[in-house]
Amino acid sequence: MARRKENIGTKEIESIQGKKRGFWGYVWLPTALLLALSAGGMTGVLASYYLNNSRYATEVSALATYRPPQVTKIYADDGETVLAEFALEKRIPIKEKDIPQVVEDALLSIEDIRFYDHIGIDPYRIGGVVYKNITTGSMEGGSTITQQLAKNLFLSKDQTFIRKANEWMMSLEIERFYTKRQILEMYMNYIFLGAGSYGFEAGARTYFGKTLKELNLEEAALLAAIPKSPEYSPTKNIEKAKMRRDIVLDQMAKYGKITPEQASAAKAKPIKLADTAYYQSQPKSTPWDYPVEEVRKYLEDKYTTRVAQGGLEVFTTINIEGQEIATKVIRERLRAYDRGRAWRSEYANILVDENKEALTDEKAIFRKLETYKHPDWYGDEYEKGEYIKGLVMKIDSAKDEAHVRFGKYKAIITAKDMGRSGKKPKDELQAGFLGEFEIGEVDEENQTLKATLSQVPEVQAAILTINAKTGEIPVMVGGYDYQTNRFNNATQGLRQTGSCFKPFVYTAAVEWGLTDDAIVSGAPIRRGGWMPHNYDGSLSHANVPMKVALAKSYNLAAVHLLDQVGIQTGSQMVRRFGITNPMAPVLPSALGASEVALVEMVSAYSVFPNKGVRMEPHLIRKVLDRDGKVLEEWEKTSFKVTNEYVAGTMVEMMQGVVRGGGTATGANASGHPLAGKTGTVNDHTDV
Repeated sequence: MARRKENIGTKEIESIQGKKRGFWGYVWLPTALLLALSAGGMTGVLASYYLNNSRYATEVSALATYRPPQVTKIYADDGETVLAEFALEKRIPIKEKDIPQVVEDALLSIEDIRFYDHIGIDPYRIGGVVYKNITTGSMEGGSTITQQLAKNLFLSKDQTFIRKANEWMMSLEIERFYTKRQILEMYMNYIFLGAGSYGFEAGARTYFGKTLKELNLEEAALLAAIPKSPEYSPTKNIEKAKMRRDIVLDQMAKYGKITPEQASAAKAKPIKLADTAYYQSQPKSTPWDYPVEEVRKYLEDKYTTRVAQGGLEVFTTINIEGQEIATKVIRERLRAYDRGRAWRSEYANILVDENKEALTDEKAIFRKLETYKHPDWYGDEYEKGEYIKGLVMKIDSAKDEAHVRFGKYKAIITAKDMGRSGKKPKDELQAGFLGEFEIGEVDEENQTLKATLSQVPEVQAAILTINAKTGEIPVMVGGYDYQTNRFNNATQGLRQTGSCFKPFVYTAAVEWGLTDDAIVSGAPIRRGGWMPHNYDGSLSHANVPMKVALAKSYNLAAVHLLDQVGIQTGSQMVRRFGITNPMAPVLPSALGASEVALVEMVSAYSVFPNKGVRMEPHLIRKVLDRDGKVLEEWEKTSFKVTNEYVAGTMVEMMQGVVRGGGTATGANASGHPLAGKTGTVNDHTDV
């Protein structure tokens, strides 16, 4: 069956030649509906019947109190800064009085120009559609705004006569209960506009980073173009979106909403989207991604669908400044560590299709390279010393240069810019590679950068802090970058603690009756084939006071203490500190063979400055529903672990760790009063 395509204006019409296609396959439904409308008195009878007896009356009347899904917001510890939003449907309701005229004109010009004149169904429009379908062979709908609202809210999308008839009756019912302005308001708050946005206000903020009132003519026309199909979303197909936008502008000129000159000027402008248009598909990393994800998991376990639909307000303990500092420290230290490791030549390649097969079509390759947008580029603001992703656009083999794009900025990478790789650009890189670069000079006027090739560290780290008096967690960083590694090393990772475990043994010893000056043996120990040694490899050390043994982290002393107080006593003490993973009932446990999550270790250590009391760690202070009703509020939960004297003694001994002669004297450079304990396991796999 041969196909012939003809371009007529901006629309493409497809006709079929060869095998005869059923004529009524195109026009039976709109024709039947038109004939029904033409029945005059019969239409009146049907309408009267349904208006008084419609089974949809209850549902339609309930629209007055309909409460669409709303976004759940997560706030920082200041109670004002929004850290994240959760929603199945990003929706920001507006009132009909706040609908800008240019937006209304754009929408009605393309979707329903007789909106204020019909009764929910439009015989004139259906007649025009039937004629057009007959004369062109196309299949075009004639749904009014009211019909679209009825279809989206109550009905299936099946193309059947029964469904269409139900749509009519529902539309008549809607028009009976509500004013035109109310119907328009409901439509503009409900309709899907792509990119996770529902309603025109959410669409404006998503695509343009503006409120609906701030949109200009071409932006309003673009929003009005999308309801016909999500395929017209500019993040999905910008060429289709522009074509449809221009049709909207032509329609606005046709109906006198704008002048032809205004339409031409607006059509000449390219589509410009805000970075927010890409946030759903490509979220940008933030310093608080890890704790926000912990909050989300907790909320979904407890409130299920209310998280994505119920408009909860969640007030957390997360401190923005603390998160930013901790994230910066983590990344700097991991990069410093990585500089001593091997170069891995690991890059993502964007020039692949959905099946991860290499693209071969030159146009597809060019389009992908030119339109790709990485979250690191949102805002196109770069600073010297910052590490961001760069896209290799091409390799100039003759000059041995790589042309790299960073959003709107560009950089030329030569051999001297290849960093620790020690390789030539033409040997290491290729078009489509995404690599990490350290930014050098930034030329804003020419939008160029100086950059040096780097690599994302392979090793991971975590930081977590707890307010000992309240149990609040202001800082939680679970790794180098949440968007590349979502495993939270602060809460999910069980790691051997090494010598960080020793304070629990020493606490048991002090509670047992020993003082910080009590002498601890450093004699060699053998249990079967196991013979512990100190960090320096020695199998013994001098007998020393307990406070010295802890400051210098002598392994032999810790084992002797556990043997002295008893393994069972030590195990019970560990449980009292809130460590859920049971301590193995063997002497090597004194050296930190047990695996513990960081959040539990920090919570356990908070006992010492809090006079022997452990407060339950938490990230959430309060949760409100969409009406401001308190669903939950943190209630003080405390556990008495030991007495104040024992806790105070342990603090004094742990201060020795950071003083002269201890294992963490470098930490004392801050000038703040500190106490703590270092810990390293075999082969330095955990520090």
